[in-house]
Amino acid sequence: MTPTLALPAAQLSAPDPRALALLGERWARKHQVLPLAADENSIVVATADPLDLDAEHAVTFATGLRVHWVTASPEELAAQIERWYPDPAARRLPALPPVEVQHLVFGAEAIVDGTSESGGSAIRLVDQLLAEGIAAGASDIHLEPEERGIAVRHRIDGVLRQVHTLPRAIAPSLVSRVKILSGLDIADRLRPQDGRARVAVAGAVVDLRVSTLPASHGEKVVIRVLDGSAGLRTLDAVGFGDRELARIRGLLEQREGLILVTGPTGSGKTTTLYAALREVHARGVNIVTVEDPIEYRLPGIVQVQVHERAGLTFSAALRSIMRQDPDVILVGEIRDRATAEIAIQASLTGHLVLSTLHTNDAASAVTRLVDIGIPSYQIATALKGIIAQRLLRRRCAECAGAGCPCCHGAGYRGRMALAEILVTTPAVERIISAGGSSESIASAARATGCTSLWDSGLALVQRGLTTMDELRRVTAEPQRVVAEPRLVVPRASVRVIVIGDPESDDVATALSGAAAPLGGGIHVGCASPGGACDDCDVVVVPLSLLGAHRMPPDRRALLVVLAGDAGPGLRVGLLAGHADLVLSQDIPARVLLATVLALLRWRG
Repeated sequence: MTPTLALPAAQLSAPDPRALALLGERWARKHQVLPLAADENSIVVATADPLDLDAEHAVTFATGLRVHWVTASPEELAAQIERWYPDPAARRLPALPPVEVQHLVFGAEAIVDGTSESGGSAIRLVDQLLAEGIAAGASDIHLEPEERGIAVRHRIDGVLRQVHTLPRAIAPSLVSRVKILSGLDIADRLRPQDGRARVAVAGAVVDLRVSTLPASHGEKVVIRVLDGSAGLRTLDAVGFGDRELARIRGLLEQREGLILVTGPTGSGKTTTLYAALREVHARGVNIVTVEDPIEYRLPGIVQVQVHERAGLTFSAALRSIMRQDPDVILVGEIRDRATAEIAIQASLTGHLVLSTLHTNDAASAVTRLVDIGIPSYQIATALKGIIAQRLLRRRCAECAGAGCPCCHGAGYRGRMALAEILVTTPAVERIISAGGSSESIASAARATGCTSLWDSGLALVQRGLTTMDELRRVTAEPQRVVAEPRLVVPRASVRVIVIGDPESDDVATALSGAAAPLGGGIHVGCASPGGACDDCDVVVVPLSLLGAHRMPPDRRALLVVLAGDAGPGLRVGLLAGHADLVLSQDIPARVLLATVLALLRWRG
């Protein structure tokens, strides 16, 4: 009689592609098993014979996970294995999970045949991860190997969220599949690589930028999702306020000069530049761009891809572009002196040049160009304006920031642009030409209506569109300059006597300097131990001279003892016996003076 086990029945209709990727086809076919689900420690596998120890050992060895059996009939298992592990000789893949992902070739709309690569389960897993990330609106998909598994993270609205943890055993096949899609070398795992891919999800074509990086637990992969529709946005759709839009459009009315867009990576600089190009393109001008990489394709505009290995750098491409009769030139980023010099020269010879820099605010872009090596007078002549921007998350309209399924519990949904727009005026030009600091440039710009990033964000917070926490996340709160309060003399004249060496007393000298700004209200003198202090208001004496100095029995003066590093017991003893105040020996003179004056006011 064959023993039986009370095991649950398998549901074979929709196995998890992540589980399928863990167990190779040869193991599944040899032992007639089908993986259905997996977590960090275990894998659920369907079998017709749960007592087959050889199968259990083989699955454990292949996946590195503890096996949990579920049962199915041999006929059902054979059919499902044929479905999910296709014959490598088949011309096309059989039915896949409901993930609508097509892999396209750049410059064509042909579908890449994925059947030539081994590991159909890895193909399905990558497709599922891409489809999930794109459907969630992620700008980046991170596949990061960790000690306990592969963390899958989505960057949504500028913030990373972990969505999956995959078993570490599938890392090689997962990374290899991504490399194959993006044209990278699957055999080279020791050097960083960059590639590109194009997919169609639910009929919408999306470009992907792929970067791999060797790390301690394996290769990390970051997939940048470039939605082509973002490159077709207008300035109105970017999310600027009416005032900012008016100032940007005023800059774009220029027929020549340099316009810069600044901000950190992921702040929307490229989207803003492309929206600006669309607006300028309506004039019927010749526009040429130099980019690395070309993120979005713009119809009617010539776009040049930098290829440094072939010698096509930003500066080399710009030199060639100048012979192509351009009206408007977009430089993806000013990275070095050569590129900056050519961009400045182009802007001074009748071209409108748009580019980006990585700086914290608008005024800092000027000092950055000076640091690169551009003379201040050339910057002042060429520069027409600077747009410093960030992207702020919007408070979710469905839950008012409380967190709901629409915003995945984050309290935010969607983003809007936050901008500081500096328009060069004659006053600003003079400061730039004279080599003024970024603070002086910013101050002159404020006088002409330039609002800082922080103040622009505060206006959005007050309107309830975002929160203070979000504003502090994307931009630094300005330092507030607090003026030191003026010391108030409690009576018409206060006399302070310092007990020490009459010829050289550092405390008396410091107090005299601190009292000088008060206009004669405080008089500081110096006396030797035992000297008369009958008419003093304050007596300051070091602890070492306290015993040698005799205070009058009917004294009215405050006795301040400078006790150095005296412990709590000694301080308590001094206050209980003689002293009115015990302070540290190295207390700043201005603090000492303010303290004794406050005590005098309190005494009345």
